[in-house]
This record gives sequence, structure tokens and C-alpha cells, in this order.
Amino acid sequence: MCGRYAITTSRFPRLENGLGVALPAVRPRYNVAPTQTVPIVRATVDHRYELSEARWGLIPAWSKETRTAYATFNARVETVATKPAFRAAYRARRCLVPASGFYEWREESGRKQPWYFSAADGQELALAGLWEEWRGHDAPPLLSCTILVGAANDRVAPIHDRMAVILGADDYATWLDPAQAPETIARLLRPCPSAWLQGWRVSRAVNTARAEGAALIAPVGDDAGA
Repeated sequence: MCGRYAITTSRFPRLENGLGVALPAVRPRYNVAPTQTVPIVRATVDHRYELSEARWGLIPAWSKETRTAYATFNARVETVATKPAFRAAYRARRCLVPASGFYEWREESGRKQPWYFSAADGQELALAGLWEEWRGHDAPPLLSCTILVGAANDRVAPIHDRMAVILGADDYATWLDPAQAPETIARLLRPCPSAWLQGWRVSRAVNTARAEGAALIAPVGDDAGA
């Protein structure tokens, strides 16, 4: 799963180069959690790309209210094409969620120990996402999003068996193109190469969603690397 991530930079050079577009700067945050507003990159109707702000936790367009009976901050790759909450967005409203890294947890000595995974080359990651616009009576439109998750690669698997789908720069435009065939999109829903990532133990302070600051991604412990 992907339930917490970090944005440690204000710019996204890999995304900008991959899409051939300039994106506005964002505010660094080290403990991004569901229900918060997050930056996403999506295609526009005139075939351009834009950075938008969306609530993390997708609200289907057909929902009668902004609350759902189940968590929608992640969409499983195995069911995203058929699950009612996600299938319409999966067909036509895909996005990229920029992240500097993400957190996963495993049990160590009876406690949940967080690990932080980031790009081995120090640049940002592009997580595969979906977006939706919800419109209610007497309420402004609300943009929301979800992050796709699938099987973990060999780097993450010792910590957690699921991870976010991370796309390579060559696949950015394909993922964002609503005209792509379903089988083409489905081929992108695979674990990224393990060599793309590095990971280490971090402070349990990140377990509290209110915690913030660069200290949250600092390695801790005698055997901090993975």
C-alpha cells in the first residue's frame, strides 16, 4: 500500500523533462497523508499538462457526498479496471503523483517500524494515480485522487508486500493519454525495477500524521540501509 509519502523538493525536473513542460513550484512536505491536498500532474482537454491540487482519497463522481464507506486513497491494480469507484477514472482520468519518496512499515520487536524509500538517483518519483471531479449541490467542484498499488519489487518486499506503481519517464505521456488502449495501460501496472530505489529505517515519529520536517526521512539504527 501507499499511505504516507514525502515531497522534499519544490520542483520536479524528471517530470518536466519527461513531459516537456514547466511546472510550478510546490511546498516541500515530509509527511503527506490521506485526506490532505496533494499536487498531481494531469493532461488537459487541449493535450497539454498541468499541475493541480487534489484531495488524496478519490471521490467517485456518482457519490452523493464527499465521504465514502471505504478507503479510496489507494486503488489495487488487480481490480482498478472493474471496481465501481475507480473504473471510470482508470479509463480516462489518469494522473501522476510526484513524490520524493514513500514510507512503508513492518513489525520489528512487536512495534511498527517505518522505512523510507526514495529514488536511487536522488530525483523525484512519479506514482501512477487517478483523478476525479466531484460536484455536489450548492458546493464547489472537488478534485480528488488515488494512488495505484501492486506487488512490491525485491527492494520493498522485505518491508511490505505491496507498493505504489512507479512509472518511468518514457511512460509518463502514455499513462496520461486518455486515448490509449486498455491493454497498453495495463502493461504499465508492474513493479518498478528494484535498482530504481533505495531505502532505510526512519524515526517512528512519522507514525504520527501531524509530525513534519526533514528529520522524518533521516536514517536511524545501526543497519539503516536496504
